[in-house]
Amino acid sequence: MEALVPGEEVAELAGEGSAVRGHGTYVCRGDTSLVSCGAGYLERVNKLVSVVPVRGRYGGEVGDLVVGTVVEIAHKAWKVDVGASRLATLALSSVTLPNDAQRIRTHADALAMRALYAEGDVVCCEVMAVHGDGSVHLHTRSNRYGKLGNGRLVAVNSHLVRRLPRHFVALPRDVDVELAVGNNGVVWVQRALDAAWIDAEAAETGGGIGDSDALLSAEAWRRVRALHDARPLDDEAAARCARARNAVAVLGAAGALVNAENVLRVYRAAEAERLAPKDMVAGAHAQRLAAVVVGDLAYGARKRRKRRLSDDDDDFALDGP
Repeated sequence: MEALVPGEEVAELAGEGSAVRGHGTYVCRGDTSLVSCGAGYLERVNKLVSVVPVRGRYGGEVGDLVVGTVVEIAHKAWKVDVGASRLATLALSSVTLPNDAQRIRTHADALAMRALYAEGDVVCCEVMAVHGDGSVHLHTRSNRYGKLGNGRLVAVNSHLVRRLPRHFVALPRDVDVELAVGNNGVVWVQRALDAAWIDAEAAETGGGIGDSDALLSAEAWRRVRALHDARPLDDEAAARCARARNAVAVLGAAGALVNAENVLRVYRAAEAERLAPKDMVAGAHAQRLAAVVVGDLAYGARKRRKRRLSDDDDDFALDGP
């Protein structure tokens, strides 16, 4: 993406097919050009031109997966810190009740809210609505959403997380670590769930081995998570989780995109150097590990540029005399 500074011209408004003003831009110079309001990256969607800021609070978009911490319990709702300008709201009517009960929430359900989520719990949710005042409303109706435990939390700039096909990602089997990558820049790192537990729950619901989470109910996922939380981490598993957690921290400090591929690159580089997890975030080591990702991206960009230039040369040769 193209980086911009405040006051830099973004696009022309004159002529047919001109740009449409989006967030982070304003009209200047005789209504003929769009100018960036601040430092950020240029983003184009058809004719709409916007500038995504380099840093800032999480704004929230419908459909985003977020990881947050329950701060307080209000009237029939939980208040969750997701890094937005205001605390997000998770209503009692937007969660799945125990045993997957489908009914109107009662006063008894409101009194038992702490049995579902208490203050300090880390929860994975989806953004259901974003209002004009910046308030974000969440839900946990999907089977994979809910309380997270027995893992590590790390926060990076939310602009370093792009929309992914899957925000629950599993690193290779020898790493045995799973990530929940929130669009709000909060990443949950935990030991991978035991496939035998998932297959056993799927078999109980009438499925076969290998049907995995497609057949699991929310209550079955709670049982699987309870088994995961009850089994303590051994030293090797704790070291793998710590290394993956610090790989995310290294990417965040370097301003690189946080996704499974980049996390695995940093993880493998630290593993090859036999770095202890605590040494990964030290100044010199962190810079060297970040250079692995930045170098790969720069090499890929150079290859794409060379390929594009060679294609242009071929077009010129075809069009020439």
